[in-house]
Amino acid sequence: MKIALSLASVISKAKKHIALPAVALTVLGLTGSAQANNLFGIDVSSFQGTVNWSSVYANGARFAFAKATEGTYYHDAYYNSNMPNGKNAGLKMGAYHFTRCDQNCASTEANYFWSFAGGRISADGKTIFPVIDFETFNGHACQPSYTDWMNAWSDYVKGKTSAFMHPILYSSAGTGMCDVSTACTLEAWVANYNGENLYTGDPWSCCTSCNFKSPGTHYWVWWQVSSSGSIGGVSGNCDFDAYFSTVSHMAANDLVGS
Repeated sequence: MKIALSLASVISKAKKHIALPAVALTVLGLTGSAQANNLFGIDVSSFQGTVNWSSVYANGARFAFAKATEGTYYHDAYYNSNMPNGKNAGLKMGAYHFTRCDQNCASTEANYFWSFAGGRISADGKTIFPVIDFETFNGHACQPSYTDWMNAWSDYVKGKTSAFMHPILYSSAGTGMCDVSTACTLEAWVANYNGENLYTGDPWSCCTSCNFKSPGTHYWVWWQVSSSGSIGGVSGNCDFDAYFSTVSHMAANDLVGS
């Protein structure tokens, strides 16, 4: 996932290449004195190639999202190994679909996503709700607004299973989140590379009018902190993410069937 950044964000991003040789977090304000409130995770796609998920878990990640599909033309070649291997290593795993909402109806993309990814999305106590990755802003085919398109995709995906699901919307804390209204029913996964501490920070430094609200006082559930993280088990960089609570809270509220 790639998000357009402001100049300030670019400067911040340049300062925060994150290294995780063990669980020592030395950049992004991740010092030993910080009290961990958020949960650390990553997201990956074919760009990362084969991931050693046991090493990722050993280095502190407790959840991950893996790319599955894009539009109606792309299947990620690593999805079907990332999902089970991540779960077997102890992580909670979620699947994401990169939408081309400007080209296709929500039902078409939901069907395309589920036909490829659905077999790995089950009430097994290890699967995070599915994600729609919203990064194209050229229109909303078959729906009067982006909000309606995202809600429709969510409803179609939920209709694929009898297990409870509350799908997630990934987008930036500016263009993206500010293109949907408070009528959007999905959970918020906010991309904002603002340089704040992954464990104690908050991504919502702009566009608070979106009012995506998780339980309590948070206006987000998931946060993409950086696109330049480095962690054992992944070759090259990957995205670093945060969840606003604990593994036990995720298990009770954000997993398929919970």
